[in-house]
Formats: sequence, C-alpha cells, structure tokens
Amino acid sequence: MRRILKEKIIAFLKQGMTPRDLTLAVALGVVLGTFPVIGATTLLCVVASFALRLNLPALQSVNWITSPLQLMLLIPFFKLGTALFGGGAVTVGLGEVIDMMKTDMLGTIGEFLFVTIRAVFAWSLVAPIATALIFVFLFPLFTRIHREVIRMRLEPEPVQYDDIT
Repeated sequence: MRRILKEKIIAFLKQGMTPRDLTLAVALGVVLGTFPVIGATTLLCVVASFALRLNLPALQSVNWITSPLQLMLLIPFFKLGTALFGGGAVTVGLGEVIDMMKTDMLGTIGEFLFVTIRAVFAWSLVAPIATALIFVFLFPLFTRIHREVIRMRLEPEPVQYDDIT
C-alpha cells in the first residue's frame, strides 16, 4: 500500500504539480472529504479545485479515499455541534442513521436538518486547523519525494551493453 501511494504521489509530481499544490490538494481532500453532509463533498472538491487551481483528480481521489472517515466522523460532528450550539442530543448511531436513510431519505433529512446545520458549523471550526496541520506534516514529505523525481529525471538511464550488437 505504501509503495502504491508513493507511486501515485510521484505520478502527480511528474505531471508538473508542485509539492505545495499536491500537499494542498491532499489536505483539502481529507478535510472536505469529512464534511458532515453526505453527497456534498464531491461538489465542494470541484469548487475548491477551480477556485484554487488545484489538480481535480488528485483532490477528488483523496476525497473518495476519505469517505469512510466521513462516515466515522458524522456522529462526532453532530455531537460537537450540539455541544457548541445547543439543541437536542443525538441519540442514534451511524448504523441507525443509515437504516433510516434507506427507508425514508427525505424524512431522515428533515429530522436531522438542524443537527446537520450545527454539525456543519462545528466542522467549519475544525476544518482550518485540520487543513493547516495536514499541510504542515505532509509538505516536507512531498518536497523530499519531489526532489527524488527531479533527480530521477536528471540522471540518465544506464546503458545496457547486452543490447548493443
């Protein structure tokens, strides 16, 4: 998995992405991918990609990879929003919410509308800090990988004498 991830990073850097752009795409992909409204993350990533001139496939790939993280953080964001802004406590688990959505999508949306709005406000408080932390931790790594990519481009391939007739 680690080798595959490194190969993908190298591929994006070979396409001309700077380490800053790739780091920002990954950081925003993770943070936007945890937005507490199911189905909205793709649109958010498209808007961010065009607004910040980032590589959409890189941003969207990270968004899709983090979709399990979005589901895991949904209830904690609901609870954080309720703790910060008041309102009724969330007493259902993620599995129950998913079951409710399968049976009555619009009813579930209506029931969780204000809880979701509070969760979005809670997410908006956490998002800038999380983006900055992810950026600070990943930028040196992507810079080092970028240097490797440049070194690979500058070093010529060794000549295979077996192939010369």
